Amino acid sequence: MKKNWFTTVSLIVFCIALSACAAPNKNILTDGASPKELKKTIYIGQTNIASSINPTDSGVPWSLTSHGISENLYMLNEKGELVSRMIDELEQFDQNNWKATLKGDVFFSDGSPVNADAIVESMNRILAENSFSNSTAGKMEFTKVDEYTFNISTERPTKLMQSVLAEWTYIVFKETDEGKFIFTGPYMVNAFNAGVELKLSPNPYYPDADKRSNVVIKVFRDTNAMKLAYESGDIDMAFTITPEVAEMLEEQGFTVKNIDAGYQYFAIVNMENEPLDDLNVRSAVNEALSRNDMIQALHGGRIATGAFAQYYSFAGNLTIESNMDDAKKQMLEAGWSYNTDGFLEKNGEVLKLRLVTYASRPDLTILMQVAASQLKELGVETTTEIVDNIDTTAAKGDYDIIFYAQHTAPTGNPSFFLNQFFRTDGGKNFNHYDSEELNTILDEMGDVGNGAELDTLAVDAQSVIYKDLPVLFLVDPQWHIAVSEDLRDYQPYGGDYYIVNDQLGL
Repeated sequence: MKKNWFTTVSLIVFCIALSACAAPNKNILTDGASPKELKKTIYIGQTNIASSINPTDSGVPWSLTSHGISENLYMLNEKGELVSRMIDELEQFDQNNWKATLKGDVFFSDGSPVNADAIVESMNRILAENSFSNSTAGKMEFTKVDEYTFNISTERPTKLMQSVLAEWTYIVFKETDEGKFIFTGPYMVNAFNAGVELKLSPNPYYPDADKRSNVVIKVFRDTNAMKLAYESGDIDMAFTITPEVAEMLEEQGFTVKNIDAGYQYFAIVNMENEPLDDLNVRSAVNEALSRNDMIQALHGGRIATGAFAQYYSFAGNLTIESNMDDAKKQMLEAGWSYNTDGFLEKNGEVLKLRLVTYASRPDLTILMQVAASQLKELGVETTTEIVDNIDTTAAKGDYDIIFYAQHTAPTGNPSFFLNQFFRTDGGKNFNHYDSEELNTILDEMGDVGNGAELDTLAVDAQSVIYKDLPVLFLVDPQWHIAVSEDLRDYQPYGGDYYIVNDQLGL
């Protein structure tokens, strides 16, 4: 009898132990390359991830750097300084030609060196395949000199090549014979499920790799679902959360980081279609939009003063005010009249505008709904739509007003955004805005370095844009990021450009 009892107990203990061993452990990645045993995996909730791993695919490079996978030749650190892990010396020959010498001690995640061949191949391929790359300096050409030296020639003059090489399109990569993309960032891809999840492990050839955890980025289309996942401990970071959620979590004792985003919320206006091809109508719409109402709805932020966050020395100095009575007056002066239902019409046609935004920035949906209400008061019928790929919609011209978010100074310099969105042939000049006055200012910006003269030109450029209204400046926002106790020392910077950085979890 004792023997049978002992045998039964032993079997129970064995089964319990076996079950424990077989149970999934959320802290260890078991599928993919080089799992780090016993070290906690960091789970991050976001509203979107990269749509692919292709470094030449439109906006994908931004996401790859944000995920800690890729790097630029120059990058901003947490102090806002431009630094380079790769370039030892950068020398300018004349206004259009530069020479760069690599340090020679940086490697891709497969252990191969970052040399001149790799830089020339990746940069020239980006310039050929990604139209968003041809911004501040126009088309560039990279040419090998020797194993760790290369030259750069530019279409347009620039004295700020460090800033140009920090522009988000110019990430360092190589493609293997099997068609796999390899990068240099602190993390590398283990598994990728587009639109759902991205699993990362430390790049073994990046300094302090043994101190880093694995990372899993999970997509939450619903910010309330992300809040519940954070509260239950299923994720260690929620990037980002709405102001209401931030307040609720703080009241519960959770840690929330509040930062100036560096982003700007603005509205792109389709100037090629009636009636927004009329400056008077654009001006009336601009005056009808109450930024105070938008900020109240967002529970934070500031009224935009131009194209840049207000902590930059080159921020605009515009005073943007709403005045519904004046907006209505402008519409009447533009030849519109009000029908018996209170809507604007001309030649028997009611004024209708199609408002569009995208889901990955939840704040924008709020702004769009506020704007729809304000435009109704002006006498405009609106439809609202949320699309998956806003850049595709914008490029097709399939909109009247797009509500858009952009980090307008990811290099710490105003030239990139202004050239990309407002130069006549800019890669993101979606509404084909064409201003000789602005192009001249942008050319002048290419002839000066950082300092007061550049700041003045940038402020002048914002004034020209506000005069013509190809976009409507809306809100200089604040963002909110919830973090677990394990990440209490984590400090986000650069908006969402460096969410997974080399300090995460160290």
